[in-house]
Amino acid sequence: MRSLLSILAGASLASAWTELNHAPFMNKNIDAIVVPGTYTSHMHTFFGSDAITKVLPTSAELQKGCYTGDNPNDLSVYWVPTLYYVDGDTYTEVPIFKFSTYYTNSFSTAAIPQDFAMISGNASAKTQAEADNPYNDLEWFFEGSDEREADVAKMPTSTCDQHLQVNLVFPQCVNADDHGEYDFADESEKCPDGMVAIPQLRYRVLYDTKSVAPQGWSGAVPFLLSCSDTPGDGYCFHGDFINGWYEDAAENMLINGGGGYDDGQFIAGEHGDSAVEASCTATDQDPEKGTSDYLTSLEMMANDGGSVEDGADDLTESGSASQPPTATATPAATPVPGVTETASSTQTTVRSTSTQTIPTRRPSSSARPGYSNKQTCTSNSKRATGQKSKTEAAKRALKQALDALDVLEE
Repeated sequence: MRSLLSILAGASLASAWTELNHAPFMNKNIDAIVVPGTYTSHMHTFFGSDAITKVLPTSAELQKGCYTGDNPNDLSVYWVPTLYYVDGDTYTEVPIFKFSTYYTNSFSTAAIPQDFAMISGNASAKTQAEADNPYNDLEWFFEGSDEREADVAKMPTSTCDQHLQVNLVFPQCVNADDHGEYDFADESEKCPDGMVAIPQLRYRVLYDTKSVAPQGWSGAVPFLLSCSDTPGDGYCFHGDFINGWYEDAAENMLINGGGGYDDGQFIAGEHGDSAVEASCTATDQDPEKGTSDYLTSLEMMANDGGSVEDGADDLTESGSASQPPTATATPAATPVPGVTETASSTQTTVRSTSTQTIPTRRPSSSARPGYSNKQTCTSNSKRATGQKSKTEAAKRALKQALDALDVLEE
């Protein structure tokens, strides 16, 4: 009979995870998953492979691009709504201090498929109920702090001396025969019928709010997501992903990846076995079309910028990041059209998920310790994304080991 230690060692392979960091390379009013072929999206900030335009790319096309991550085996593209600091009629982009992606392979049975794209979150959400999928763990807080608003998907209403942080988890189940169908696993980590478990992706975004609001704030939050018309409402935060991992590395992710936050594990493949910066510079591959200016993007959405068939290619960029972000209009004067980027969208061009009803995974926010609306910050908290995932992975590994031991003893 194998020893418990050997079983634990084997179980750790199924409970590993890895972290990658990515620099942003452009802001633009495109979304190749939700509104492909148009320049009618709200503003997004893009990371990873620069082989992304308004047209949905294949994994092979992404792998021909220039990447801004730290793993040459990953040329995926990742994007989130752009965040702005609002000062009267002036909108200033809030710099991203750090954007990290985490892949947890606990309970995974299949690699992330090539040409796979998915979304997590609801770009039309205006309340906690609309934003709080019980599985996506969307929450805003200050780096290293246990304090949360009563609605965890709302931005903090008082200043902390750390970076503003938002976390989001993606579905980890996909239909093996139809990669356009994906969903979350249930409480027991079981995927819906007909789906297989792939490594689960998590976003962690840290914003350098001090660079644009050095005096901080208390009460009214001066930050606006491009998908919202109300400063401080983080409910519409969402993430988009198109897989650009090379196939061999995607397979390696099933058995490697690291067992903790600081262990330095790396997903290797034929394109490299250590972190390497790209030798090229990631850039906008369609610089003459669309816009990188927030107010111009609102105008283009209000004018229903159109599709490929009715002239979207004629919509040229009328604003850029170098232009001063000032105007006489406020976001409320030009409502952002509602584009639902949820797992249950009925738009045929969106990668939709199963409509299966899944029981709530966690209690309401008010019942969770440390989630009260307090006016202080706890900078030494261990409730960081990495620590949370590490703990979850360890628990799962132990459970798998004990289950395996029970089987052997029988």
